[in-house]
Amino acid sequence: MNDTSTSLDDAAGHRLRLAAARASQQIGVVLAPHALTPIAWTALRQLHDSGPVAPSVLADACGLTRGAVTKLVDRLRERRFVVRAAAGRDDRRYQTVALTGAGATLVRELAPLVAACDRHAASDGAG
Repeated sequence: MNDTSTSLDDAAGHRLRLAAARASQQIGVVLAPHALTPIAWTALRQLHDSGPVAPSVLADACGLTRGAVTKLVDRLRERRFVVRAAAGRDDRRYQTVALTGAGATLVRELAPLVAACDRHAASDGAG
């Protein structure tokens, strides 16, 4: 039995998916000149907002596996946007990831542009 009491255009989930797709596309345009992916942006923004964190915390915040975040951090480190540092003197296996000055500058530069994309996509999906 099909429930057709709500049209697809009226379904909240459908509107949210469309808004998310629009935001992702627009954010991709903003990030492309900087050779960043949306997930790389998410990691940089997370580090900006939280400060240095363990890679496992960054993985959870980005929705990535630990292996995937290691590769992402390696790529961001090669571009000098992040650094790894030993978190303690007793156990050098425990590291944190932190933004560099260049990474923080990039986040400050891009944050208003990404926020505008989010706002624009949300307002388009509201009607």
